[in-house]
Amino acid sequence: MLVNTSRLTRRRFFRTAAISALAGPCLLRAERVPPGFRVGLVADAQFADVEAKGTRFYRQSIGKLGAAVEHFNRQDLAFCVHLGDLIDREWRSFDEILRPLAPSRHRWHQLLGNHDFDVLDELKSSVPKRMGMAWRYGSFDHEAFRFVILDTNDVSTYAHAAGTPEQAHAEAELARVKAAKLRQAQPWNGGLGAAQLAWLDRACAEARAAGRAVIVFAHHPAWPEDQHNVWNAAEVLAVLDRHPNFVAWINGHNHAGNFAERNGVPFVTMKGMVETADTTAFATMWVMSSRLILTGHGREPSRELRLRWAARL
Repeated sequence: MLVNTSRLTRRRFFRTAAISALAGPCLLRAERVPPGFRVGLVADAQFADVEAKGTRFYRQSIGKLGAAVEHFNRQDLAFCVHLGDLIDREWRSFDEILRPLAPSRHRWHQLLGNHDFDVLDELKSSVPKRMGMAWRYGSFDHEAFRFVILDTNDVSTYAHAAGTPEQAHAEAELARVKAAKLRQAQPWNGGLGAAQLAWLDRACAEARAAGRAVIVFAHHPAWPEDQHNVWNAAEVLAVLDRHPNFVAWINGHNHAGNFAERNGVPFVTMKGMVETADTTAFATMWVMSSRLILTGHGREPSRELRLRWAARL
């Protein structure tokens, strides 16, 4: 609705504007809406059919994740992401926690977390398929962004069966980071292997050539320095530092949450949904050309993040 205000009194103008707002969005108002899209984010549902331990209320994650799906279903979202640790333990836990996702009208991208591998050795290699994943790590494009999904359990002592070369390599890597006295030298963390690091470098370079900004999703954090970080965080950051189109890193794992900026890039650790008996934690992220707006729910805070490299939306 276009209104000629040259002949309106101040009172009549504001009355007409109010009526227009009630009647529906006008053309000028629609033109002022920034371009972009929204994404649903959840971290560490970590369900198990067991009694609560400390601050972790494993059974309540069924209801919390279901409520988040209901909320997301009322939104116009491009997709949703769960940042790893869908379960806490036992293969049968997947059957229960996947049920709240079934009514979702949005596509979900799953990430591998350390607790997702707390199953029998003979089942570890089947975990990605059980979670509906086509690959352990990969990427996809949406509008002017490339979203990179990492497997920060690639090199780890828990994601591979005992006696395999992969498990032996992980044990050696853990010993190396312990010898280096790194805070993240913990058995519940993991690292990126050489092949994945090389792939990450190529994915970012190809995105830049195509004019796309890169947002990374991971289970483990890489920054700031913390005991929860990926083992070879320095190597991962060195790869990302080569690419000015890398604009954000979003992860789970540390249920307390965390936040820091590095070289103008925000690193966001989402709070764990499994924590507390009667509050939740999830967010909706509005992705725009030069900023991200995270609207938090429950324990998850809201944030506005500036991007150092503007995407061409």
